[in-house]
Amino acid sequence: SLLQEIMSMKMLPGMNSIIRSAMRTISSSSNSTVLQLRNKIHTTSICESSLKKTENKIKQKKQKRQKKLPVVRPIMECGKHKAIQTELGQDAPLDIFVSHILAMDILVPKVALKTNVSVVRGNLNLIKRSDLPKNLDPELKVGRFSVRDNEIILENWSHLKNQTSKKLQLDEKDAIKAIFEDTNKDQGLKKNIIGYFLSQGLPDTRLATEVFQRARILLSSRKRNFTPEEDKIILDFVEKEGKKWAALTKLLKIAGPNSAQNRYNALTNNYKSGPYTVEEDKIILSEVFTVNKFVLSDGNNLTMEDWKRIGGKLGRNPLYVNSHWRKALEPILTRYQAGTLGVDVRKALLDHLVEHNKDYTQDVDWKELSKLPKFAGTTPAYLAQKLHGMKTSTGEMSPELSPAELTVGAIQSWYNNSERNGTQKKEEYQEEMIAYYTEIMSQERGKDTE
Repeated sequence: SLLQEIMSMKMLPGMNSIIRSAMRTISSSSNSTVLQLRNKIHTTSICESSLKKTENKIKQKKQKRQKKLPVVRPIMECGKHKAIQTELGQDAPLDIFVSHILAMDILVPKVALKTNVSVVRGNLNLIKRSDLPKNLDPELKVGRFSVRDNEIILENWSHLKNQTSKKLQLDEKDAIKAIFEDTNKDQGLKKNIIGYFLSQGLPDTRLATEVFQRARILLSSRKRNFTPEEDKIILDFVEKEGKKWAALTKLLKIAGPNSAQNRYNALTNNYKSGPYTVEEDKIILSEVFTVNKFVLSDGNNLTMEDWKRIGGKLGRNPLYVNSHWRKALEPILTRYQAGTLGVDVRKALLDHLVEHNKDYTQDVDWKELSKLPKFAGTTPAYLAQKLHGMKTSTGEMSPELSPAELTVGAIQSWYNNSERNGTQKKEEYQEEMIAYYTEIMSQERGKDTE
């Protein structure tokens, strides 16, 4: 009966009053009244079902946010670490660090301790998934370090350095050089022990070798000052052995062959520095389109020899001239062709990144971003440079912000509240570059018709 159907249903709070009211109406039962009752019950059941679905979604989201804590084991549970501890010396900086960590017997995620692989790179590139065993435990995360990850690693390095400072007696520069710029593959497991220490507090379980390499990138990529003795080694080596940058890097015990090469170039070439003049920019445009008049449509296919020749005409470092073309001159021309030169790219970029929850530079796929209609005519390098420039300005205006707090949202807040300088000079410069480019292309078309 209708009464039984009502009583068998699960009621929401407040349903009792509805039912009592409906039952009083049933006593005088007219067909229309029964129909009204059924409609009330049906609507309430739908509400209850909707609430259940919402509750389930909330539970699922909470479960996703709540990561399962990894099983941890003492670092000395590893037999290889016990063997290393018995062979450690008392003077080498690496041995001092390792001895300190093993004596602490820190807790390490079991899966990371079990997968104690070592990858030693001679450069400052990230360790790739292809560099590691194929059957890695899915609990281990590889690649994509966040800003907060970087902060944690650097904080752990600072703690380790401070804890060993009395015995080590090295300033930070020398400590970094001793630990991170030595690429001896025989020391891989010892470096992993440092990696385990630096991994403490990371939100994801990672391999020690990957964390060590990340710390190496963060610390060794800081601008280093070469000593007079190192400068002499660089000049003498190149004079006797030639430009063998990898061998020179190994001799100096520094990270990244480009560091030695760039230092050699700085010592032997009196390159001009500072802002580019309009005349210099015109020379670059003329030279680039002489090499390839279709460079804007088929990609930047100029060789390093081309850039050396152009840099030689300007008296500037060819690498910097290439960078100036890609980040400044090329985007003016491509945006002009796309009809977006007058668009405020910085505002559009910030609005888009905030809307799509891209908080940090590493969250952005610059190549895909540059393909969007709103950024027509831009290049990945140009967009990345724009965000980097705004990030630098935000950091200067708000030095109290930590790297993790320096999000795209913070940059947008700075941008919205900062005063704009006049754009007249910029527009005049762009118009002059476009007019010169148009003249070059007109001359090229004239040559084709001859």
